[in-house]
Amino acid sequence: MFSYSLKTSIEIAASPEAVWGALVEFDRYNDWNPMIKNIQAEPLLGSPVVFEVVLNEAKRMKLKAKVEQADKAIELNWKGGSLFLVTGRHYFRIEKLGDNSVRLHHGEDFKGLLLPLLAKRLKKGKPLYTAMNEALKKRVEN
Repeated sequence: MFSYSLKTSIEIAASPEAVWGALVEFDRYNDWNPMIKNIQAEPLLGSPVVFEVVLNEAKRMKLKAKVEQADKAIELNWKGGSLFLVTGRHYFRIEKLGDNSVRLHHGEDFKGLLLPLLAKRLKKGKPLYTAMNEALKKRVEN
């Protein structure tokens, strides 16, 4: 079984609760999120997650997953894909740095037999995660 992890982080001048609030306000993602659109989800363990990832202006990928962890103001993650072929566990971890400061760890852990075929494409995905981080920072700091 092959694996690949895509990791990003960003410091945000906001409380963990403010960052969490923006992350789980799924019906507002289309307003600010450049990476994830048309998401239907609830921050509840086992809840389905249906969304589109914006690969570029002309191409979107529709995905389905299930919430695996939803610890308020600490961590949210969901996992989807095809067992053995390729799965992805998308995560947001909120690390409290001070009273009004956090570091958001945002990334995805991929596993599967077909991963070597997708490795180049996945490595090009980091700018999408970084753009989402910057947009989230702007949303909660303003």
